[in-house]
Amino acid sequence: MHEVTINYLAVLIAGIIAMPIGAVWYGPLFGKQWMKEHGFTAEELKKNFNPAKIYSIAAVSHIIIAYTLARLMGYLDAYSVSGFIHVAFFSWLGFLFLPMFINSLFARKTLKLLFIESLYFLVYFLVAAFLISIWR
Repeated sequence: MHEVTINYLAVLIAGIIAMPIGAVWYGPLFGKQWMKEHGFTAEELKKNFNPAKIYSIAAVSHIIIAYTLARLMGYLDAYSVSGFIHVAFFSWLGFLFLPMFINSLFARKTLKLLFIESLYFLVYFLVAAFLISIWR
C-alpha cells in the first residue's frame, strides 16, 4: 500500500460537522417520525439522558468515521467529485446500510426507521468525503 497523507484538520471538521447535520436530521426533518417509529415520547428520551456523554461519544465516533473515509480515499486516490461520491456511497451501502438492513429484518423494525437512520449516514458520509476531498 502506498503512503497516505491525511489532513487532520479536515478530518476534525468533517467529524464535527456531523453534529449540526444530525441536529437538523433528527430534529425538524425526521425527529417526530423517528420517535414514532421507535415508540418514544420526548419525555422518555429526556430520562437518564446525559448529553455531555452521548454527544462526546458521538463526536469522537464521527471523527473516527471521517478518518476512516480519509484513509480509504487516500488509498484509492479518490479526491475527484466522482471519486469521493463513490467512496462515500459504497462505504455506506456495503458497510452501513446493508448491515443495518439485516439487523432491521431480525429486529422487525420498519423500513421507514431504517431509511431515517441510514440515510442520515449517507448524507454525513457524502459531506465528510466532500470536505476531505477539497482539503486534502
